Amino acid sequence: MITNEVVDNIFNNHSHRISQWNRDVLSSPLLQEYADAIHTKGSPLENCFGFIDGTMRSIARPNQQQRIVYNGHKRVHSLKFQSVALPNGLIGNMYGPVEGKRNDASMLVESNLLHELEQNAFSPTGEPMCVFWDPAYHLGVHLQAPYRNGILTQMMEAYNAEMSSVRVTVEWLFGNIINDFKFFGF
Repeated sequence: MITNEVVDNIFNNHSHRISQWNRDVLSSPLLQEYADAIHTKGSPLENCFGFIDGTMRSIARPNQQQRIVYNGHKRVHSLKFQSVALPNGLIGNMYGPVEGKRNDASMLVESNLLHELEQNAFSPTGEPMCVFWDPAYHLGVHLQAPYRNGILTQMMEAYNAEMSSVRVTVEWLFGNIINDFKFFGF
């Protein structure tokens, strides 16, 4: 009961820091600093400041409204979250939970993150900055993804491999959260 009360208090007082565009963490100079760090680690993109991905957390089968949280792809009842991972280990933006049946693209639309990127994701010189996605998302000026579908050239495969090696940080972020808060799984 104490843990739940503390978590509720933190969420009620501080959730806006990760669920909305936080200028303290996502200012233009910091976006450029994040992009420089990612590029230094091997990214071919010079303007990529973070990585976005969705994750699914299994839950017990509810007594009511089971279909809403049932994920037919994984065949479990679940809740989903979307996160933007920054190279310093912070969460730049978090959206969720949403029903397990939702796909990553619908979470992107509902989260309003694309609008926030279009309004705020620019370097200090005015160049657009981007986040890197998995292939589930569509492409745009602020959204980049690996090459997929069809015949890939050697350069395309090299690009995918280089971006995959730096993108893994978003998976580490989810893993760290799960390890640090194991008791929520019960």
